[in-house]
This record gives sequence, C-alpha cells and structure tokens, in this order.
Amino acid sequence: MSFYNFVLKILTLYSKVFYKFEVIGAENVPDDGNIILAANHKSNLDPIFVASAIKNRKIACIGKKELFKNKLLGSILDKLYVIPIDRDNPGISTIKTILKKIKEGYAIGIFPEGTRVKGEGFGEAKAGLALFAVKGKASVVPISIITNYKIFNKVTIYIDKPISFEEYYKTKLSTEDYERLSQDVLEVIKDNYYKR
Repeated sequence: MSFYNFVLKILTLYSKVFYKFEVIGAENVPDDGNIILAANHKSNLDPIFVASAIKNRKIACIGKKELFKNKLLGSILDKLYVIPIDRDNPGISTIKTILKKIKEGYAIGIFPEGTRVKGEGFGEAKAGLALFAVKGKASVVPISIITNYKIFNKVTIYIDKPISFEEYYKTKLSTEDYERLSQDVLEVIKDNYYKR
C-alpha cells in the first residue's frame, strides 16, 4: 500500500469516527480527464474532509508554502503530493508544477478564496482557480463543505457537477476575467452551502 493510500485510510477513518460524515454527489467526480476540485475553506480540517470524500482520484492539493518550513511536515506533505504556493506571488514554476500534475492525471485540490474564511461568510475568489482550469484544460468540480466543525457533529460534503471552461481555452483573458470566472464557481459552492 502506498503512503498516500495509507494516510487516506487514516483520514477517512478519522472523519467517520469523529463526525457524522456524509458525501452527496460522489458520482460527479469523473474517473478520468483533467479536473480541479474547488471547495470552501473555513478550517484546517477541510483538506482532510475533501480527501476522505474523493475515492476515485488521487488529489494533489495546493498548500501555502509556509507549511513546508518544518522539514518533517514538508516531507510528509511532499509524499501526499501537496504543491507549495506563495499565496501573494505564485511564481511561474509553481503554475507549471500545477499544470504538470493536471496532465499526469491528479485531481488538483484548491480553495478558491485562497485562505481560510471563518464564520458564516465567504471571501472573494482569487484568479488562480480559473487560470489553472483554463491553462490546464480542466473541468472544475464545486465542493461545498457544510459543518460547524464541532466534534461528533455532522459534516456534509456536497459535490456538484463539473463546470467546463472550454469556451475560454483559446481566449486571451485578463486577471479580472479569471477572478470573475473563479467567483462564478464560488457562487455555486455558496449556493449549495446555504441550501443545505
């Protein structure tokens, strides 16, 4: 068993033992093809919940580079395919790494808001989500994580149908265009969050 699968089993067990864990719409994650998983972000538990919900694809999550300062943690994250990113100034090499992972068949895990947004509200979506989707020719799967994060309470992972950006593949887009497209995905995540 690979290290990734071993850790995934532990994370899934954790989610099911300590929370009433429910996944709705797992069939909306394609078994193949280029995809990005986009979810709301209110807690450090969110990557665990997303990983526990997705069984048919290996996920390469994007994480802030500060997490890699600790060598032991950095080594573990590296084995879990986490891609470090400078949130203030993502370099070309990071973008190339993300696009390479998409081509290799990984589902890229990303939080459109770029950071945790605690409480009931949501932040604004960053350009990165749509940029990676368009440049990587990937569909985006909106995921709503619905919970109050209190132990033994319910966690609902609502997975919506993939959103295609194919019409923009050959279009020159500005940063504002990418932000708008990313926000469109976040609005779907928000709608499903509030409905449930």
